[in-house]
Amino acid sequence: RLPLQTSSTSLAAGGNRINQSIDLDSPKVATMDKLEGKKVYCRCWQSGTFPLCDGAHMSHNKETGDNVGPLILSVAKPATEESSTEVAAGGDDKKSSILDKIKSIFKGKNEDDGLTTKERLAKMGLSALLSYGWVSNMSYAVALSLSWYGFSKKTGLSPLAPGQWKPFLAVYAGFYVFNNIVRPLRFGLSVIISRYFDNFVNFIEDKTKLSRKLSIGVVVFLANVVGTFAAMGGGVLIASTAAGVPIFPPKV
Repeated sequence: RLPLQTSSTSLAAGGNRINQSIDLDSPKVATMDKLEGKKVYCRCWQSGTFPLCDGAHMSHNKETGDNVGPLILSVAKPATEESSTEVAAGGDDKKSSILDKIKSIFKGKNEDDGLTTKERLAKMGLSALLSYGWVSNMSYAVALSLSWYGFSKKTGLSPLAPGQWKPFLAVYAGFYVFNNIVRPLRFGLSVIISRYFDNFVNFIEDKTKLSRKLSIGVVVFLANVVGTFAAMGGGVLIASTAAGVPIFPPKV
């Protein structure tokens, strides 16, 4: 609660009372009020809603040449409430930012900035390009694994068996076409995980004290080279095991 205490004093010159109408029978006018949100209090003693301001000071100032104004008080939000609000707002901003990025890369050429999808992705930064390369490689590794499993399960032969590579490539071509159809999903996923690649580059740079360019090279090698071959090898191994057909055909 906030005490608002003023006395009905007289002006030094002229002896005119400041308070002309409010609780004149009281020895002094004291008001106790509870602050909630924002409140505007009268300081000219002319308000008809005293102790709250009703704007009467404006006419008073015009008539007398005075410059009196109201007392404006507001209650600050608790720190925890402000923090939770900021966190929530920040989360919404991040979600909106990610959604905006995904929407922007789906635009075709000659829309807005006239950039192609890859040009727009490049404009978003190196981390987006790195993540897109990794996502693309992983998607093709999955396509290879599924093709391997389907071919081996159907024919009972490994694609590496004599004369089986071309028929296998025909099966893989179907998955390759499907992979291109879902390219927008790959773009969207690359945007979402791009920050992790940026964090990875920063981590390598911080731990190894390498330059930014060398740190990027390390990330490309680990994620897009080692990671791709590991995913392809592991996927083919799982596919052949599930199909019950060895990767390498037995020697006759």
